Amino acid sequence: MNRLITFFFIFLISLPSRSQVSVDTAVLKERLAEMFLGEGVRIFNVKVHGNPSSLGLFQAYRSNFPMEEGIVLSTGRASAVQRQNESGKTTTSMRESMGGDYDLGKMVTRQVFNCTVLEFDFIPMFDSLYFDYVFGSEEYPEYVGSPYNDVFCLLIYGPNFKKPLNLARVGNPARTVMINSVNHKKNAEYFLPNYRFIPSEEIPYTIEYDGFTKLLTASCRVTRGKIHHLKIAIGNVNDFSYDSGVFLRAGSFGSRGGQMPKQLPFDFDARNPEPGFERTLDSIADLMKSNPNWKIAVLGHTDSIGSHEYNLKLSRERAQHIADELIKRGVSQSRIFVKGYAETKPLRSNSEEEGRKRNRRVEIIIRE
Repeated sequence: MNRLITFFFIFLISLPSRSQVSVDTAVLKERLAEMFLGEGVRIFNVKVHGNPSSLGLFQAYRSNFPMEEGIVLSTGRASAVQRQNESGKTTTSMRESMGGDYDLGKMVTRQVFNCTVLEFDFIPMFDSLYFDYVFGSEEYPEYVGSPYNDVFCLLIYGPNFKKPLNLARVGNPARTVMINSVNHKKNAEYFLPNYRFIPSEEIPYTIEYDGFTKLLTASCRVTRGKIHHLKIAIGNVNDFSYDSGVFLRAGSFGSRGGQMPKQLPFDFDARNPEPGFERTLDSIADLMKSNPNWKIAVLGHTDSIGSHEYNLKLSRERAQHIADELIKRGVSQSRIFVKGYAETKPLRSNSEEEGRKRNRRVEIIIRE
């Protein structure tokens, strides 16, 4: 009897460790925008088109999926992604939402159905825009090269562009991301296959789609202080079958000026950065003193080990330590913004040590 109780207890303990994707479609459009919002932008006039069941918030913690949380837009029911891949032809499209989209229609030669769209206006504070995304589909691999080329777009409108620019492009020369341009044959370095259909602990990705891209970053130059428009749309091509989806990483939609943020790595549970950070802080302090109107953001991050409360405190302590070092170097405290994000803005998956190591960091962003 004791052995049975022990086994049952171990089984219960093991349940949370199993990776699982969850999707919540009962969310307001403003909540979707809030989840996507990062640093240096203001979003307004949020609109959604398509069946309400086709988009929502998702979480993929303790999974090897390329991002841990964000927004998903699907050609079918968004909730269909939240299981291990058991079928090569999952179809949950809803005929009542079979409408097309003008912009998607211009990208392909066949008719587009089951379109889901999220769009909004935004004002960037700086001269660049960036965000992270993943595209996935049940069309992989058997319909690669066929007319069933499910398509999506990340269109930006604004003062810099004579016509809308699709930011969903990879490779050299750059190609629009879709089934026929990113797969196991073309631009394969950006593609992750997920073809096994027997649920088990050994399946690497706990998500239904047969394949998807690696984490990709969309970016472009923008005009600070001016109104721009972003449209994210996805649709089936040539039929209603085989779901596809686009995932937008939480907190990644942002704007910054100048260079990429400086990142200082930290050891596990450490409050001080790894050795060698002094030269970086010396150069940043000199730059700030030479430009007295500039300000700086110091943002602390952790991996996902430990409670959120503990990680939030740790991330704040890490950021404050770097801020104190800059103050020692002559940067006024009034010019430094300090914030801790705990584990909520990972750069990589926390399922492996290499990813957790990348996530233990402080970012330093100079704002002109």
